Amino acid sequence: MSVERISLKLIGVGPMLMHSARLADPLDPMTKALAAVTSKRVKTDADYDRIAELEWRGGMWLAEGRPCLPPHCLKAVLVEGARRRKKGMIAKAAFLADGPALLEYDGPTTLSELWADARFRHREMVRVRDALTARTRPCFPEWSARVDGSYLPSMINRGELIEFFRLAGPHGLGDRRPDYGRFRVEEIAAS
Repeated sequence: MSVERISLKLIGVGPMLMHSARLADPLDPMTKALAAVTSKRVKTDADYDRIAELEWRGGMWLAEGRPCLPPHCLKAVLVEGARRRKKGMIAKAAFLADGPALLEYDGPTTLSELWADARFRHREMVRVRDALTARTRPCFPEWSARVDGSYLPSMINRGELIEFFRLAGPHGLGDRRPDYGRFRVEEIAAS
């Protein structure tokens, strides 16, 4: 079975909101820390600030402490685009990202500095179980990411793979798509 390599650059055409599933795990330390604050009956402004920060940190996709697009997100984006051509299952089986795609953006590099910079936070009211509640998500106003991976040319050709990512671009990635996370695609020549 032959395997070919591909490198693409996803370039944001608008802000992207991250929303990791990490806080769904009741055993995750971040979930426990968040529960300790949200379980208080009477909360102070400092408690609400802490809740926002923990939600933000828990929602961040990270690789080696740096913001990234995780492989499962990259696969989901590809499959979403491939479904437009009725090839979702084929694309799912044919492509494998090398790992997370590190985010490129103009801003701080540490999580503490990112949190301190309001440009990288998005806060809005959302409906949870018929009640409005504030949620805070990591936001990257301008971003790009290099995606490196391999694919099986016996199942999908290079042109189709690029097309599927391009078809997914207007629908976005991350939270609150298609309003957020839209991107365009450029192929990176092999070096």
